[in-house]
Amino acid sequence: MQPAPPASEQEPPKRSKAAGGIGAVIAAVVAFALKFKALLVVLKVFASSWTFILTLWLYAAAFGWQFGLALVLLILGHELGHYFAFRAYGLPVRLPVFVPFLGAFTAGAIPRTPEQGAYIALAGPLTGFCLAALCYALGTTLHDRFWFACAAFSAFLNLFNMIPFVPFDGGRVVGGLRAAEIGSRIAVGFWYLATAGGLALVTWQSYAGQAAFRLPQ
Repeated sequence: MQPAPPASEQEPPKRSKAAGGIGAVIAAVVAFALKFKALLVVLKVFASSWTFILTLWLYAAAFGWQFGLALVLLILGHELGHYFAFRAYGLPVRLPVFVPFLGAFTAGAIPRTPEQGAYIALAGPLTGFCLAALCYALGTTLHDRFWFACAAFSAFLNLFNMIPFVPFDGGRVVGGLRAAEIGSRIAVGFWYLATAGGLALVTWQSYAGQAAFRLPQ
């Protein structure tokens, strides 16, 4: 009959098994935490982008996927102008929220001064005008009416937002100009004339067929 091994020789296997069991539990907990974190990230992204996806789908159904995608991206560019202006001033801001066929908005903290509010409001239209110029340049280079239509849409959208009444961007800009008190009457008067003239020009060009809003044939 073989003598039983000393107790000291039997303990390591038990400890090894215990350590292995604890390690498996920790690994399972970590894996679950990572999956849960990934799920939270997915839910967060979806929560902030589902309005974009819905608007894109509706615009694509209404105008075709090419023009629908272009319209949504042009609106997004306008809103990102506001978004990064908020960030530049160190103000909390949320990602843009889309409202199908009505536009979009970017919610952020209240600016510290009327001047900051004016610059944040102006950042959206300025970005939109830059995109309109880029689309126009592409249309001129490629001789493609699609890009002229995109340029016209972006120009009209951002000029419309320059109307000097709240809740439009122009209303917030004019409010900042009035608060500055320096040349406010001249600045506000120029703002009214420039907005009205720009809207009239773009509208006339669209009907004249120079930069048509209608979809390319």
